[in-house]
Amino acid sequence: SLAPTASPTFDADAMGCPDEYVPGAEYAGGEKVAVGNLLYECTAEFAAFCPLRTPGEVPEDEAWVSVGPCTGTIAPTAGPTFDPDAPGCPPEFVAGTPYGGGDKVAVGTIVYECSAAASAHCPHRTPGELADDDAWTEVGPCTGTVGPTSSPTFDPDTPGCPDEYVEGTAYAAGDKVAFENFAYECTETYAEHCPHRSPNHVAGEEAWFELGACTGSMAPTSSPTFDANAPGCPDEYVAGTAYEEGDKVSVGNTVYSCQGDFAITCRQYGPEDYGGSQGWTDLGSCTGTIAPTSSPTFDPDTPGCPGEYDDTLAYVAGDKVSVDNTVYECISGGNSAYCVVFGPIDAGGHLGWNKIGPCVGSLPPTAAPTFDADAPGCPPEYVAGTPYVGGDKVAVDDRVVYRCDQLHEAHCP
Repeated sequence: SLAPTASPTFDADAMGCPDEYVPGAEYAGGEKVAVGNLLYECTAEFAAFCPLRTPGEVPEDEAWVSVGPCTGTIAPTAGPTFDPDAPGCPPEFVAGTPYGGGDKVAVGTIVYECSAAASAHCPHRTPGELADDDAWTEVGPCTGTVGPTSSPTFDPDTPGCPDEYVEGTAYAAGDKVAFENFAYECTETYAEHCPHRSPNHVAGEEAWFELGACTGSMAPTSSPTFDANAPGCPDEYVAGTAYEEGDKVSVGNTVYSCQGDFAITCRQYGPEDYGGSQGWTDLGSCTGTIAPTSSPTFDPDTPGCPGEYDDTLAYVAGDKVSVDNTVYECISGGNSAYCVVFGPIDAGGHLGWNKIGPCVGSLPPTAAPTFDADAPGCPPEYVAGTPYVGGDKVAVDDRVVYRCDQLHEAHCP
């Protein structure tokens, strides 16, 4: 008979058997298990079946390949650790905590790291629960606890937390708030969302930038004041008023100034409305009332108000009208066309009208214009549908003369 040939062995340099096969455990290609004193290796090509098939039970099994006999156990090899220089486990995962990219947590004795690319999901996904989780990456096992390291603080020179976040507050870029012992700053790019998205909101990361942990409260700092040389509050904001750039109002004891490229929005939104920050700037606090100053007047040499604005008239550059004892003048140039489209206090009124100042009473009558002193008489009577052009003159009722305005001649017929 033939002399027996050498049987395959597991590993001459690492004697012993690997762990016993456990049905349902997750095995990957190349992993080895023992069934009794026989060693099997999971094939990479059919690794998906390794958790489902007990090695040696199925003839010609494609999932498990017999390597040979083994005896004893394999000496354990070093496993991955969380941090060899700082042994122990990081804090346990707590759902809802505002984790950021690079933060590490423990679930039991397994360490996970929050991915920077998907950090928005880290507060809401328990590590290890989802297969192929892009938010948490498994780092390895750990034991004990990690020695505390220095945490980022809000401001080492100003210890304590800023005021707690309050939804609906008119936060602006640069404002700082506290939320669950963490300090956050309202970002300039998405400042409009800060009043309505808390720092732990699913989209709050765009609006609030995390500054670090904080404890206690901040010592009060000096507040901005409205005007040290002119104490008191300006008039209270009144919705519907035609505010213009430079106007100041108060809401409670806070002063706001209408300014910037979006001053027109001061007529649409109040200082503390959603959208109000586009046109209103917070100047600080105030107390009492401002002593009255001299008001601009319409014309000291010609007291009284011009005619009340009438939306049926075709105003031209230089025309003056009054609205609620305030005088407005139709501006010159191409924009005078807007005087026909918008009234002085309409949303688009600033495009065609300049505010002159207040007035009282009415203007004394001036001499009425005449048609033509050198050519007495009336031009032809107006006939609807006639193709009139700019400069054409017509009469109505044989006594009043009108001229077709060149800018709006399309409407003269």
